[in-house]
Amino acid sequence: MLNVNKPVIPAEVADAIEELRRDGASNRGILLRSERIGNPYYTALTSIPYDTLMAALVNEYERELTEEQARKQTYAEIALTLQRHREGCGRYRKYSEDYAFADGVQYALDMLGIDALESLR
Repeated sequence: MLNVNKPVIPAEVADAIEELRRDGASNRGILLRSERIGNPYYTALTSIPYDTLMAALVNEYERELTEEQARKQTYAEIALTLQRHREGCGRYRKYSEDYAFADGVQYALDMLGIDALESLR
């Protein structure tokens, strides 16, 4: 099977597709609705290129993250990195590169007022 990249589409477009699918619309039906001005889903479906819409219908899709979701995801990644480096340095008795990296990340987060570990709780 080929590795096919799923397009990332805005949440409004994903909502329109999901609503139309709940109403029993096929891929062809969704594409036809995207061409009808006055259709309640028209604005959402035409906000992305036609090729992207077709790829989303055929290959599935991923939703674009909101700013808040993207921020939370970034904080979680930072927290996991920090945690991994802290756990890794526990094997060494001296101040290692891992521990220095973890301290640097923690310092930067403290300066920005971010509690990245909160996202893991």
